[in-house]
Amino acid sequence: MAQEPQNPPPPQEVPPLVDPVPVDNPPTTEPQPEPQPEPEVKPPTTEAQPETETLEKAQTAVEDKISESVSFKEETNVVGDLPEAQKKALDELKKLVQEALNKHELTAPKPEPEKKKPDIVKEPAEEAEKKEVEVIEEKKEVEVTEEKKDVEVTEEKKEVEVTEEKKEVELTEEKKDVEVKEEKKEVEVTEEKKDVEVKEEKKEIEVTEEKKEVEVTEEKKEVEVKEEKKDVEVTEEKKEVEVREEKKEVEVTEEKKEVEVTEEKKEVEVTEEKKEEEVTEEKEVVVPEEVEIWGIPLLADERSDVILLKFLRARDFKVKDAFTMLKNTVRWRKEFGIDALVLEDFGTDWDKVVFTEGHDKQGHPVCYNVFGEFENKDLYNKTFSDEEKRNKFIRWRIQVLEKSVRSLDFSPTAISTIVQVNDLKNSPGLGKSNLRQATNQALQLLQDNYPEFVAKQVPTPFNSSTF
Repeated sequence: MAQEPQNPPPPQEVPPLVDPVPVDNPPTTEPQPEPQPEPEVKPPTTEAQPETETLEKAQTAVEDKISESVSFKEETNVVGDLPEAQKKALDELKKLVQEALNKHELTAPKPEPEKKKPDIVKEPAEEAEKKEVEVIEEKKEVEVTEEKKDVEVTEEKKEVEVTEEKKEVELTEEKKDVEVKEEKKEVEVTEEKKDVEVKEEKKEIEVTEEKKEVEVTEEKKEVEVKEEKKDVEVTEEKKEVEVREEKKEVEVTEEKKEVEVTEEKKEVEVTEEKKEEEVTEEKEVVVPEEVEIWGIPLLADERSDVILLKFLRARDFKVKDAFTMLKNTVRWRKEFGIDALVLEDFGTDWDKVVFTEGHDKQGHPVCYNVFGEFENKDLYNKTFSDEEKRNKFIRWRIQVLEKSVRSLDFSPTAISTIVQVNDLKNSPGLGKSNLRQATNQALQLLQDNYPEFVAKQVPTPFNSSTF
């Protein structure tokens, strides 16, 4: 709308509804000289009326108020331009948010009942018991085999002793036979001595030779018996050595089997541990929940960083405090039913009480709070006469702000804040308890759940508490 250079009129002339508001200067915390509006050429009209002049004067007054109001210095939302301490705080907050999303903590889900451990663990334990029983049975079989071998060795020793006794008996009988022969020969020699002494001598020589042969034979037999005994002893020693070696082999085999059983047990334990770890990993592998706020996922892109920076700035970059505020906001939005709230139809009774219209020169949307509308007693009673009506008005007020915020551009270089103009002309006053109660309740909800969204507060026509 065209403007005429003139001094601002008195504030009491501001009507509740105005045209889009241009603003001369960007928000700053440093005092600046009051700017003078640039003169513009007003196009000639043939239907100029006093009401048009009044609207132009009111618009100029609001413009001056916005320029003169206290505002915070809007800091950069470009992560690369942030100081290192703020970058670190943002990274820490993003880690906390990611952990909370992984654990579904932001929406506070009910804990699920513990799952029973799978029965697959019992099978390896039963197999291990079977193997232990088999090892014990094998040990028993080895012991029986050893006893059998001991019995066989004992029987062989007895057979050797019997053989030796038989040989000694045979030697004794042979000796007796030889003695009998010798006696016979001596008798024959005695009888034949007279006849043939030469024959006797010959016979004596023969007998002597036979004796020698017999002695040699006996010696040979004794030597053979000794050799056989030695062979038997060697055989027994060999058998004992073999038995010892077999025992050692059995012991080694048993040790190997015990080692194998131990290794199998260890493998079973490792397998069980792996299965438990897999079960644990299956439990732990949870798809992170998806949480949006003002239509933006919490950890999506640079727009998410802009939202997280608002919570950090609201808590002076204290990461834990900012995370607590964010978590409370997400839970409140779910409990309050924000997504359904924006679709509710509240009618048109309050359309002139709070509305967004136009932008200032920096591009901030301008939201008007016109308390003078409540001078209408019917509207006042419809809004504040009981708790149900007050709650309905608060939900409508949150809906208006939610829609305004969702319409903002959360890109790092874009405008993501609004200007609020609080028109208190003809207001019934905050002295009324119902109005004050609803105002405080709504204000608390806005402060707790919509951080760093108001670039400027512009009270008009006088400075007072704002809604």
